[in-house]
Amino acid sequence: MIDTTLYRWLRPLLGQRGFASRVPERLRPRGTSSRVSRLAARYDADVDAAIQRLWPKARVYHDREFAQDRADFLLVVRGRGVMVETKVKSDPGLFRGSTLPPLLDRLQRDGRRLVVLLNQGDPTPARELVAAKLGDKARIVVWSGPEHDAELRAAVEELIRIECRHP
Repeated sequence: MIDTTLYRWLRPLLGQRGFASRVPERLRPRGTSSRVSRLAARYDADVDAAIQRLWPKARVYHDREFAQDRADFLLVVRGRGVMVETKVKSDPGLFRGSTLPPLLDRLQRDGRRLVVLLNQGDPTPARELVAAKLGDKARIVVWSGPEHDAELRAAVEELIRIECRHP
């Protein structure tokens, strides 16, 4: 019979089995913890490909760590930066934007522009939230593939035309 206390003591030396279940969700690497996280990782890759396709000369910076107050991408087009946040819903219902306030607060202080890309759903409640915090410096676009590239391009180009960086 194995002494469980000895096993718990040796477990860090033998390997990290079960490690992911003990680590809080906010500290786990992206794309490994659930079905939605895997969908989010795939969606981020599709968004990255779309950005490269629509703005081949633009610089794109990726935030590989999960943080609620930082956007997933920084897109720099013609010297102007636009933050891009991706949101994945597993159902086509309403998107209320309940996870956006930390990011919106930070961007409101920094005076940055933001495009929120949603894979599906109705973003009307979230649009109201974003408009209240960032006004005309933010857009929410439902983007699920190349067929929605025109909406993505229009949203980013509108934000690039905004002259003032700070309120």
